[in-house]
Amino acid sequence: MNAHSDAVDLRALLDSIQEFIVVKDGQGRWLFCNETALQAYGLSGFDYVGITDEALTAIQPAYAEGFRRNMQTDELAWSNARPTLIEKSFTGADGRLNTWEVVKTPHFDSEGKRQRLVIVSRNITERKLAQEALKASEDRLRQLAFIDSLTGIPNRRGILDLVSLQLSALNPAEPAELGRALLYLDLDDFKRINDRYGHEVGDELLVAFARRTRHALRKIDLFGRIGGDEFVIFLGGGERGQAIRLATRLCEALQQPWAIRGQRIKTSSSIGLAFYPEAGRDIHTLMRRADEALYQAKSGGRSQVRVYVPTGSAPQP
Repeated sequence: MNAHSDAVDLRALLDSIQEFIVVKDGQGRWLFCNETALQAYGLSGFDYVGITDEALTAIQPAYAEGFRRNMQTDELAWSNARPTLIEKSFTGADGRLNTWEVVKTPHFDSEGKRQRLVIVSRNITERKLAQEALKASEDRLRQLAFIDSLTGIPNRRGILDLVSLQLSALNPAEPAELGRALLYLDLDDFKRINDRYGHEVGDELLVAFARRTRHALRKIDLFGRIGGDEFVIFLGGGERGQAIRLATRLCEALQQPWAIRGQRIKTSSSIGLAFYPEAGRDIHTLMRRADEALYQAKSGGRSQVRVYVPTGSAPQP
């Protein structure tokens, strides 16, 4: 087999592969381009040897932006003086966004002058789509890990993280009158309702409870389900009297009857409230103190709000 037939065989091999292969000299003139790349640029059958990307912007104006991008990234590879990875995206003939991974490898002669630039481009659209689908799936699973599947609000893990994050940004030295507080609340006699009407009705009641509660809160307030019929709210600010009034209005709103599956269910809610920072500076301490206030509310007759009071302080309603 002679050198000519070897060259023909190599050309046929390079033309048959799906990657784009382009070789340019040190002045940016095209020396070689396989058929896959020529077809992509609409240049099949074109005598490209010696042509530059700048000249091609006029010959193929539909691809002018791509040729200009080629010149910019060629220069980047020359400046790097090493193989340079570039990712580019464009709308293909099929109408969808195609993503290509391009490696541009510069070669220099013994004197350090630019000799040739070898460019290999690979279509990674399917890989990118798979990566995006995987990321979307991971994001969805991550979201599910923090969201209560029944009510659609943050679950225990989610609300604890959200409140902890907000607490970490607060300054305990700020005026105590800012009214930041944790509310712990539940449904009075929820077990009795579950036993009488069934768990499906109980679940719908919890969904309605969460919806009515969220409606009564402000955008700056955090709300989540701890488990069962227990929920927590973190009031993001305002004066203290406003926090107590909000809790009182919520308590009254939750006493209104619920219409579920043709049943008119009467219930109420008790609320324990613990102010930051004197009741606690972390989520776990605030929850414990708010739970103590909730217990006092239930012991005092239910359907009411009680504020946690540190030992030695005068009790509050």
